[in-house]
This record gives sequence, structure tokens and C-alpha cells, in this order.
Amino acid sequence: MRIFLAIFLNSICLFNLQAQDSLNMTLLARWDDDSLPIASPNNLRVQYSGCWGLAVNEHEFAILGGARDILVFDITLPTKPELVAKFEGQTNTVWREFKSYKNRVYGVSDATTEGLMIFDFNNAPDTIIRTYYSNTLFNSAHTITLDTSSGRIYLNGSDAANNGLLVLDISQDPDKPKLLASYGLPGGYIHDSYVRNDTVYASSGYTGFYVYDYTDPGNPKTLASLPATGGYHHNNWLSQDGHYAFATEEIPSGRPILVIDLQDIENANLEVAASFIDPLMTAGQYNAIPHNVYVKDNLLFDSQYEDGLLIYDISNPLSPNLIGYYDTHPQNTQYNTYRGCWGNYPWLPSGTIIAGDMQNGLQLLKFTGSTNAASASTNHDVHIYPNPVDDLLTISLPKTNQGRYIRLLNLSGHILSEYTWSTTDETYKVRLHDLPASIYFIEIRFASGDMAIKKVLKK
Repeated sequence: MRIFLAIFLNSICLFNLQAQDSLNMTLLARWDDDSLPIASPNNLRVQYSGCWGLAVNEHEFAILGGARDILVFDITLPTKPELVAKFEGQTNTVWREFKSYKNRVYGVSDATTEGLMIFDFNNAPDTIIRTYYSNTLFNSAHTITLDTSSGRIYLNGSDAANNGLLVLDISQDPDKPKLLASYGLPGGYIHDSYVRNDTVYASSGYTGFYVYDYTDPGNPKTLASLPATGGYHHNNWLSQDGHYAFATEEIPSGRPILVIDLQDIENANLEVAASFIDPLMTAGQYNAIPHNVYVKDNLLFDSQYEDGLLIYDISNPLSPNLIGYYDTHPQNTQYNTYRGCWGNYPWLPSGTIIAGDMQNGLQLLKFTGSTNAASASTNHDVHIYPNPVDDLLTISLPKTNQGRYIRLLNLSGHILSEYTWSTTDETYKVRLHDLPASIYFIEIRFASGDMAIKKVLKK
């Protein structure tokens, strides 16, 4: 059965997060076709995977990976998405990913022998053609990254990548990729990466987070690395100024999003400056999984599997503030499986946000909140001292900030202690004497929904 919905919802205010399915977001339309193939066991019913977007010829398009097919929608009228093209692959797969360059869309898949697909949108919506479909250079890749500044494709987790990256050149002819390099790298297998100006920021699974200089693709250099601390580095995206990387860890469930400081990379120094966990989870249940994150201006768009799409204001990157969300997967019950929102695309000129849900298909959303108000509201004048600390840590706030909820987290984002601070006292004291020497985070949430995060060094 094909499902098509066009729904307009009123935005709501943030207070009791667990009781709401959306905040400052409107569902414009949803497209789903239950007759399409399923790529995984029936208990998961994964029909869809990665998504991407493209604007060309005054039209906007959404690309969605199906188990067998690549689906293309004209979403110029976002309340009525139209399926305008469907390209079949060779086999069913859970993993399809896409990127775009010069009015082309480049697609890869994992656990297949399909290689690379290139789709030409120059004459869209009248005609959309597949100009390239070949496994000459590789059979499969887990994800694809594209550096538009140099016209290079970086293939992550490819069978031909020699435990590193496979790099292709499309700068001269976007329909005829040429092999530039395929080298093993110190971090080994790369699950996903972000590339800016020939610098590769690699999410290398249980090995950690690596940064490589690919100015000369035949001689890549390692700039810095950050070992994993028990989580599987899955995906990352840079802040607009390039000072921070926001990194997800898919395994185990309940991992935080890491904020990695890149500002001392010239000295090969990386550090986790902050981390934050999906605030929609109820107390004692911290199993939601961050899958893919993307940055547009000062907003972070987080595909959070069963909790759907979350939007954070990252004007202060060390204290992200949840300002919008939409639950693309309302049937969520377990919060520790591969269901829900796989990815999103927030860069269309109209402001339409594309979200792909593994079971519920294409969802078109609109953010209706205010980023300016959210940015201003995060300044709560929080102070902690002493820092570094041996035992007793003091948190200081003006009396005007009421309804505070405090969590103490370790470097991996696991919650160690939780406190309610509802008095009019300006200070609150937390004992750390039982904890080993390490870096910790104090997370303070307010009744308004705002959040502040402070890093603490325990001696």
C-alpha cells in the first residue's frame, strides 16, 4: 500500500519533551510504498536508506535509496512530492548513499557489486538519466564523500580501498570518474568521512577519529588522531568555521554526539571538548542512537534513528541547544535497534528538509522555530569552580534561572549521576571524590528547554 500524507501541524513550546512528537517542525508530506522490496529480516523491515537533495532548473528534488531501487522525487511543491524517476539496482541492500556535484548525483551501495552510479539532472524534471553504472573501479562502498572544491570523490569502506580511501577525480568530466589513489591508512577502515579543501576527517569505527591531508592524493599525510573510547565512530560533520567536528558513535546504543576541538590540529592535538545525549529520552532510558549529522549555518541536523530528526542550535558549539524535532518513527518502542531516521538533507533553497526513515519512507519537513531566540536563551551565566577539582565542585547560577536539572557525564557521554536543583540557591555542590582522574561534563538543563555544558577536569 502506498501512503501519501500532507499534514500541517502547529509548532509547540518545549517543556515536557517526552510527551511530544514534534517541536517547531511541520510535516509537509510523507511518501511510503509498502510493496517495495525489503532489504533486511522482516523484524526490521528496512526498505529505505540514505537520502540527498538537489536544486536545478528552479525545481527541487529528493533522492532516496530503496532496498533495490534509487527513487527520485520532484518536491518543488513539498506538500505533493512526485515520484519522477526510479532506477533499479542489481540486488537488495540495506545501504545506499548519495552526494551531488554539477547537477549530478553520485550513488554507492554496500554488500553489492553495483559499483558507482551517476545520474544527470541537467534536463530535469523532463529527463533524468543514469549516465554511468559500472563496477570497474570498485564493487561496493559503505558511504560516499564529495569535495566540491576539488571535484574529488572519496569512497569510504570500499572493497577496493585497501583498508583506507578510494579517491576518484571528476573535476574534468563529471560523468567519467578517474582513479586518483587507493591507499591504506593508519586508522584503517573508514566508515564515513567529511572532506573540506583536501582535508579528510575520517570516522574509523572502533579505531577512532582521524584527520588526513590529501592535498597530494598519492601521498596522504596523517595530521592528527583521536582514539575511540568504546564507541564506534560512524559519521562526522564540521562546524561552519571549521573549529569543531560533530561526531556520532552508532555502537553501542545510547552514545552521545561528540564535539571534537580541531583548533590545535597543527600540533596534532585533538580533544573532545563536549558531548551531548538526545534529550528526548526519558530518565533511565538512554538507548537512542545518533546515526548521521549534518551542519547548515549554526544548526546541527541529527538523524537520531527511532527519535527521528532533531535540530540543535550550535551557535555555542560546546553547549548545543535542542530547538526542534520531528518523530519520523512514532512506532518506536525499543530504542536500541536499526529503525527510524537514517539521514537528512537540510540545504534546499526553499528550506524544505528531506528526511529518510528506514521503515516509513520519505518525509518532507519545515523548521518553524527561531534560531535567534534560541541562541540568546542559552546564555545562563553558568560558572563552575574549582576546575581542576579534587572533590567538591561548585556550580554557580543567578537566582533568576529556575527549574534546573543536572547530569554528570563521563567522557563517553554515559550518565553517572543526576540531580534536581529547584531551590533559589545560587550554588549547587557535586562531590566527585569517588571518580577516577579524568575529564567529565556537567550538563545543566532548564525548564525552558535550554541546556548548558561545562567541562570538568578531575585530578
